[in-house]
Amino acid sequence: MSAVLKFLTIIRKFLFKMVNKEFLIFFFFLALSGVFWLLMALNETYEKEVSVEMRMVNVPKNVVIVNELPSTARFTIRDKGFIMMGYLYGNILRPLTIDFNTYANAKREGSVSGADLQKQLYLQLYKSSKITAIKPEKIDFSYNFGQNKKVPAKLLGYVIPSNGYYMSRVKFDPDSVTVYASKKLLDSIKTAYTVRQHIANVTDTTSMMVSIRKIQGAKFVPSNIKMTLYPDVLTEESVEVPIEAVNMPDGYVLRTFPLKVRVKFVVGANKLKSMPKNIETKTLLPTGFKLVADYNNISNKEEKCKIYLRSVPNGIRNARPEVSEVDYLIEQR
Repeated sequence: MSAVLKFLTIIRKFLFKMVNKEFLIFFFFLALSGVFWLLMALNETYEKEVSVEMRMVNVPKNVVIVNELPSTARFTIRDKGFIMMGYLYGNILRPLTIDFNTYANAKREGSVSGADLQKQLYLQLYKSSKITAIKPEKIDFSYNFGQNKKVPAKLLGYVIPSNGYYMSRVKFDPDSVTVYASKKLLDSIKTAYTVRQHIANVTDTTSMMVSIRKIQGAKFVPSNIKMTLYPDVLTEESVEVPIEAVNMPDGYVLRTFPLKVRVKFVVGANKLKSMPKNIETKTLLPTGFKLVADYNNISNKEEKCKIYLRSVPNGIRNARPEVSEVDYLIEQR
């Protein structure tokens, strides 16, 4: 430890030799003059444009605002520099509220003057501050009392899982939303789609809040819902499926050799756990799989008949029988 202290002492002495007192005095007065210049600059009067968020409040659920309202108003404010710094970077200006009940009239219209917005903002400003301009100068809106119905929520866009995974399901909470609109528009709305999503490389269960895509003249309640993505690990499995004869004429029987054919498929690990299995052997049962031999497609000249996979359970991918043809025999009863 003493060796380290000796080393630091040598370094300090060396620096004091390299940096003379004159340089330190010069640096001190330079910094001091910089502080004085900054104080003088901040004491000057400036005009700057400040954006303030606006919100409409107390809107009844069955009221649909037809035209899109601006989300912010821009005010030009004049005051000393140090006060303007607070407005611009201090995050001290709160959102302005537009009370629906105050401005809505019997004609299903409303108008908010710039003077009303200025009054609200002046309550947040220092007494020395002056508002010299406002944009927009007036906010007009119209509304109607929409009828409503519930529609299912659906994903707009795509979700791509990572390699070796697939998307087993996408869940919304709530799974449906209420839409308010005029009868004509309401009849045309069948689904509430999310704002377009582009999500890639999903490996774990993921939840997020998503917004419902807006439609002019319609109002969705709620406008934001929870979306949960459920990826699943892919695995390859197989099951023996009996061949079923279809379209057989009365009095005839089709026998195939073999009676069963193994079907290979890809499935998610979680889905595989829920598939029916033999209680004793724990092997998969062919529930939901349908493998057929169609009499209408059999020619007397062919020694083998083709088999087709007609149906598979939900969640099964890339299902295919190991063979596409089998030996057969047609017998009369």
